[in-house]
Amino acid sequence: MEYINKEKLEQIKLTRENFCVLIDFDKTITTYDSLDSWDVAGKAADKGCVEEISNLYNKYRPIEIDYNISYKKKTEKMEEWYNACMNIYYKFNFNKYKLQEAVKSSKLEFRKGAKEFLEFANKYNIPIVIVSAGVGSVIKEFLEQNNCFFNNMLLISNTFIFDEKGNAKSLENSLIHTVNKTIKGKLKGKWKEEFLNRKYRLLLGDTIEDIDMTDNKENTIKVGFLDKDLENIEAYKKEFDILLTENDSNFNELNNIIKII
Repeated sequence: MEYINKEKLEQIKLTRENFCVLIDFDKTITTYDSLDSWDVAGKAADKGCVEEISNLYNKYRPIEIDYNISYKKKTEKMEEWYNACMNIYYKFNFNKYKLQEAVKSSKLEFRKGAKEFLEFANKYNIPIVIVSAGVGSVIKEFLEQNNCFFNNMLLISNTFIFDEKGNAKSLENSLIHTVNKTIKGKLKGKWKEEFLNRKYRLLLGDTIEDIDMTDNKENTIKVGFLDKDLENIEAYKKEFDILLTENDSNFNELNNIIKII
C-alpha cells in the first residue's frame, strides 16, 4: 500500500542539483527486521549487554510508537530509555575492537534499493545527512564495510569516545533520541553552506518524529516507511507526503514515485 501527496510532488520537482537528503538509519536504510544498531553494539560488549538492552527495548518501544501520549511524556520516557542504554554500554564495556566482527556477524541488511540510492547520491554529489538516534559507531562501521560511507555524507548520531582499552567512556556530542532528532544548530562549515544553497530536502524515516530532522518542512518531501503497526497509518498520512507500507516499503518503489531529473 502507498499514500502519495500528489499536490506536494507537483509543487516540488527534484533535480540532482537542487536538493539534499536527510535520512534515518535503523529501519529506514536497513530493513524492518534487521537488528538495530543498539543491539549490534551490544554484541561488541561483555556478555549480558544484549539481554539488558533488549529488556529496555521491550519496555520503551511501545511508548516510542504510541501517538496518543503527550509530547512531554514521550520526551521524558525517551530520555529515560536512552540514558539507561548508555549506562548499560559503559557497564558492559562496549568495545571498538570488537565492533567490526559484531557488525559483520549481525543481521543488518539494506532495505531494497537503499544501497543503490546512496551510491546514486554520491555519484551526483547530492549531500546526505544521516540523523540517527542509534549508535553512530555501528552505523559508520556498517556503511564502511559495504563501501557506502561516502564524502557527500555526514553522520549525526550517538557516536562514542573510547578509552585506551577501546571501551566506551562517553559520547562525542549530546545524546540523540527519537524525539530530539534535528539538524538545527548541528550543521557547520561546508555542510551548512550546502544545505543553504539547495532549495529542497528529501527526508526519509520510519517514525513520525523523524520529520523533525528538517528545519524547512515546506520545501521538504517527507517519505515514511511503515512496515508494521498499521494502526498508526492515519497519523502517518497526516505527516508524510509519501508513505510506503508492507511490501511497498523499499527504495525501488520510492524511485518509481520520485523521478529525480
